[in-house]
Amino acid sequence: MLKISILTIGDEICIGQIVNTNARFIAEKCTAIGCDVLFHSSIKDDKEIIKSDLDRLLKLTDLVLITGGLGPTSDDITKPALCEYFDDILVKNQDVFDSISKFFAKRGLKMIERNAEQALLPSKCKVIANHFGTAPGMLFESNGKYVISMPGIPIEMKNMLESYVLGFLKDLIELKGEDVVAFKVLQTIGVAESILAEKIGDPVDFIENGTLAFLPSYKGVKLRIGFGAKDFNAANQRIEKVESYIKSKVGEYIFAYSDDLSLNEVISSLLIERKKTIAVAESCTGGLLAANFTDVPGSSKYFLGGIVAYSNEAKTKLVKVDSDLIKQHGAVSKQVAESLAKNVKQIFKYDFGIGITGIAGPSGGSSEKPVGTVWIALSDGKNSYSQKFFLGEKRAIIRERALVKALEMLYKKLLNS
Repeated sequence: MLKISILTIGDEICIGQIVNTNARFIAEKCTAIGCDVLFHSSIKDDKEIIKSDLDRLLKLTDLVLITGGLGPTSDDITKPALCEYFDDILVKNQDVFDSISKFFAKRGLKMIERNAEQALLPSKCKVIANHFGTAPGMLFESNGKYVISMPGIPIEMKNMLESYVLGFLKDLIELKGEDVVAFKVLQTIGVAESILAEKIGDPVDFIENGTLAFLPSYKGVKLRIGFGAKDFNAANQRIEKVESYIKSKVGEYIFAYSDDLSLNEVISSLLIERKKTIAVAESCTGGLLAANFTDVPGSSKYFLGGIVAYSNEAKTKLVKVDSDLIKQHGAVSKQVAESLAKNVKQIFKYDFGIGITGIAGPSGGSSEKPVGTVWIALSDGKNSYSQKFFLGEKRAIIRERALVKALEMLYKKLLNS
């Protein structure tokens, strides 16, 4: 397999000023074409550190993909560092100079000397065109190892990666006759990681020369199957056998056989397929569920609106919850959640109604109803289904988990209807 490492250069990454989204994007794209990504390394804008880390990574991998440090300012030192590392000199590349000149002329801007200097490139590198900026990429080859340097600006890096680098990597894999590595992700919901592991059993018993990873989050547990093989067909055949086995053990919990689909998108397809509609009345989630539905294009086919009833007054006036019900049971209760779900369904004349009420904190909890207590109800007009959850103590996490639990309830209802 073609072994890849990703080297991100920039003080802003190291001090936590920005999140390194570039590395994730690169790793995802390289893995998709069969590369084996072994390392992510983030380092400061320092020539000696850059050269030292390049040494380390080139000993362990076939190719290093670099992002960052190609701008026109004094702290952008990747290019001179690479010049020193490959014992090279900077020379003017006329094609790049002309491209930079056109870039500024097109925008009615004056090109200053610092920008013109971006056309000075190492003589030994192959130049990679930048269609969205002024810093070209560079490809170096030495003793069968490769270094590719790209800009740190995401839109420039992504275009360069997709328009040139991935094609180069595919050709390299074919040229070297390398094996490829393939992965498939199964997404589950409504089940704990430990229960999945127990039901599936020890991977050693059903996987040979492959991997099965459990990836838990508050949104559910993802199961990632991986195999290396001579080509994708062979790898995918092995994946399919393991997938079939896992499905026989825990298929009831799997809602998607791909990492590309969200639960929201799956629910959207089910609602459209079954020609069902839904309305929501939210308290502690403050409109998150409604926003979630509208994230999917075409959601107006099944979702026309909802109500954020944050206060008790809003619950009684907007969603027609009986004030005596709130006084008797409290705003965070089974009775109020079911009333929200039933009434919002009737108000909008939809097929389903969801009601959410809870204590998101940090204050407002009690020994009987601590922070994190959430009631969620689903009504289909004939019946109401409600469930009580304890979703932690952090406000943002409680709200996000409540959203996921509401979607989970709706998903199960749609499957069984």
